[in-house]
Amino acid sequence: MMLILLFTFLNTGSYNYSYHKADTERIQIMTSNIKLEKAFIWAVEMALSHVQTGKSGVVDRWERGEGSGYVPYIPSYWGGYNSRTAFYSRDFCHQAVGGHLLNLQLENFTMLREFAKSSTPGRKWYPLWALNFDGSPFRLDCRSDSDFVREVPAAFELVDKAYQLYRWTGDRKYVDDPALWSFYSHIVDEFVTLHDTRRPNGVAEGDGSGDIFKGTATFNEEPGVPLVEAGDGIACQYSAFGAYAMMANDRGDNKLYTGYKARAENLKSYFNMKWSVKPGEKNLVRGYNLNGNALTNWGKENSWFMLMKGIADPSERTGNYIDFVDESAGSKTGRPSNIEARSYLAETFFRNNRIETGWKWMEDQIDNIDIQFPVSKTTGDGRYPEISFVLVSNVVEGLMGVEPDAPEYKLASISRLPAVISDLTVKNLKIGNAFFTLSHSGSKKSVLNYQSGEKNYTWEVRFYGEYPVIHLNGKAIPALHKELNGAKISFVAEKIKAGETIEATID
Repeated sequence: MMLILLFTFLNTGSYNYSYHKADTERIQIMTSNIKLEKAFIWAVEMALSHVQTGKSGVVDRWERGEGSGYVPYIPSYWGGYNSRTAFYSRDFCHQAVGGHLLNLQLENFTMLREFAKSSTPGRKWYPLWALNFDGSPFRLDCRSDSDFVREVPAAFELVDKAYQLYRWTGDRKYVDDPALWSFYSHIVDEFVTLHDTRRPNGVAEGDGSGDIFKGTATFNEEPGVPLVEAGDGIACQYSAFGAYAMMANDRGDNKLYTGYKARAENLKSYFNMKWSVKPGEKNLVRGYNLNGNALTNWGKENSWFMLMKGIADPSERTGNYIDFVDESAGSKTGRPSNIEARSYLAETFFRNNRIETGWKWMEDQIDNIDIQFPVSKTTGDGRYPEISFVLVSNVVEGLMGVEPDAPEYKLASISRLPAVISDLTVKNLKIGNAFFTLSHSGSKKSVLNYQSGEKNYTWEVRFYGEYPVIHLNGKAIPALHKELNGAKISFVAEKIKAGETIEATID
């Protein structure tokens, strides 16, 4: 039984809690693929089991320490090893959309705001890497304001994720909250300037040592050649610039919007024309070391984030690099040892329209949830919180191809069902304050039912390929055409009211 928490934050700093059962709002799927159905049910239950809202307990517990104190926890969920009483910025960013789909809007906003508050001038605007369930610094990873774990991509990912959550929720707090807006502004401005000294080019850097307590350029913490600039860092910075521009636009600040839209476009152009290019090499550059050498070999996160965040322009070169990522991640020596790293791959391939490959890496998550995670010493990888949240979002954003725009009362979808999944329905899909049921049958039929809500929405129904018409409830409508991350698609946009159903098909 899913529990959704309602709370009021009092001026005294205490919380009042009350619970209500909300089965009618719980996300569900229906599909003929039993493997996916069972995995989804498991993922929902497992993800919700990690919620800490309304609980109390110790802080600073980890594998070799029992922790201390006994404090009330803030609205939050586990984001990191479940042997630690903490949520981590990297994990949170990858869990947040799944959290929204599980009706954890309160938890998402609270956790994001706590990370924002931890970004200070004394920490050179780095947000803390990990926070206890009461919002305090997790001391294993924060010894002092000058000695704490920090990884460049995380700062930018928090800004990007804030915009994604705004599009899912339509909640103006994400763009209007003073603490959040101050955080975004410092990250896309002073943070970049302060951390762009070794190779001055507008790209935020790590210190080049590979020491996570001094500041690394990449999420990849495995031994290897330390990087000053990394593919995941520049990719996340590009996404943050674009996110900040769009949020400035929604705040009515045209100057900021225009300026950061240009900064995002310029950074992308620089990446594709210069940063990612090494003469004589077919692969994209994934990073630069202290000597200024460009690296094009396999680097795990700093190799695939460039594809996942969309900074790499669609091209034959990028297409070949997508193949390289799949082959490297699947090889005996290149396969990431932990499922956390591999959990990004499905998203990466779905975004780049590699449907069968995306499903292959989703299956990799599903098939390995009982394999023990290297560090956490749990009963299996599936207990690592990120995995269950990501499986939920992979179904909606990946297989169902959903793109929300709650502030504008819009949504888009495209079927990315692989051959082994002939049909898939998602019920209680929450966008803004509205709930929808979306179904795909193969690649040629999509049905949207507007379950409940107050505002009319616009559905942009998309299909891969170029078709002259799309049939809406049997009526032929001239199709429009564009590219989606390099793939040609046909689409139409249609208004839908609460209680209505639209069936879209192609011949």
